[in-house]
Amino acid sequence: MVSTELGACEWFVWDLRRSNLIDRGRLDQLVSEFLQGHPRADPPALAEFLVSRGILSQFQADRLLQGKTQGFVLGPFTLMDALGAGSMGTVYKATSKNDSSPYAVKVLPRRSMWNVRIARRKVRAFEHCRHPSVVPFVDVGTSGGMHYLAWPFVEGEGLDKAVQRQGKLTPPQAARFALQVAEGLDICHQQGLFHGLLKPSNLMIGASGQIHILDFGIGCLLAETEGESLVDTMSTANSVASGLDCASPESIMDPTNLTPAGDQYSLGCVLYYCLSGQFPFPDGSSAEKMMAHQFKEPTPVRELCPDAPAALIDVVERLMKKAPEARYASAAEVVEALRPLAGAEHPAPRQQARREAAPRQPGADHEKPRSAPSIDTGNRSVSPSSATPRPHGDVALPNRKSLRGAAAPTPVVTVEREENPDREIPGGNHPAPKRSWEEKLGPVGITVLAVVLCAIGWAVTMFLF
Repeated sequence: MVSTELGACEWFVWDLRRSNLIDRGRLDQLVSEFLQGHPRADPPALAEFLVSRGILSQFQADRLLQGKTQGFVLGPFTLMDALGAGSMGTVYKATSKNDSSPYAVKVLPRRSMWNVRIARRKVRAFEHCRHPSVVPFVDVGTSGGMHYLAWPFVEGEGLDKAVQRQGKLTPPQAARFALQVAEGLDICHQQGLFHGLLKPSNLMIGASGQIHILDFGIGCLLAETEGESLVDTMSTANSVASGLDCASPESIMDPTNLTPAGDQYSLGCVLYYCLSGQFPFPDGSSAEKMMAHQFKEPTPVRELCPDAPAALIDVVERLMKKAPEARYASAAEVVEALRPLAGAEHPAPRQQARREAAPRQPGADHEKPRSAPSIDTGNRSVSPSSATPRPHGDVALPNRKSLRGAAAPTPVVTVEREENPDREIPGGNHPAPKRSWEEKLGPVGITVLAVVLCAIGWAVTMFLF
């Protein structure tokens, strides 16, 4: 086709050729067919024609009309639409020339660098992670100086959007979602893979109620592997900052310290969000949230969700322990703790669960949820199998020290108030109330601690950057 025959569409046709979106012979045929009927057509009209014929997507046509011809084809993937921008790059809907299936492709900034050999090894490891909740990491590559990651494309509503739309979830519904996530994490943890960036926006609720875990594999690239970081420190810092509401204390201090135990803490924050409708530390600056994850306890779930059963609150509290070793030994234990809670449509009131002190005796099975069987425990709420028993009653909740004392089979030393909690102590003889760490430190101590922690954070940042 001679260029003068193209008229006003000449530059647009040349951009189309450079984009590699359409085979050269087919493109000439389509353009000739269009211009025969519309000899004076302009580029927008030609673009609209190609969109109506399904040759181009609207996204592709808009980009071409803006003069952008590069970056449409990355390896086997052809970008069809922009889905959104994240902390590490822009996510696109794409099709693969290998199977014509839809994929979600994340394109990273050009500054990002990695060891492709190690990254592809992570991709192969996901071939063994077969679970409905796991959206496997399927490809990683470089094209035209740009790096990309790819996952199968799934549709649904983000968990964060669902909670914003309908408010906090019912305890059974929240437990079912958390159970599905825990099952997917368990499968991946068995293969030495972890998520590292778990948060409500990375959980997609499908049409059938199935949870899909998105962005699986990025955490493995952010963490140091074989003594080297696969992604640049700026991308690592941005990713951790974007997930700060659910970041584990250990990953905040070291952004490359992403572990299965950290996934448990993040899952606890997600479950807290589902039950309460807010994050554990919803207010404050990024620095204040970092400090809160390190040293503060969030508002108790029982205050924000009074109808939550005691066993489910115990799961949340144990998942969100500051020390990794205080959480569950594995995601498999989390699954066992959540399974009896996920199938109960009408959980027992918290007060009734508190009064129940007899050993657990699972009863008849109820209707099973999609991802795991449920166990009816009658009028009792089942605590995690390996969780430390917690005292119940109408008195104020004990602190951590008294919990450890209650867990011991034979207390060696007990104060009078613990031996006889119903005894009234005359005025003037009340034991001194236990003070919090803030009261013990005082304003000066807190200020000194904050300065020390800021200095540590500055040193870590200087080391990374």
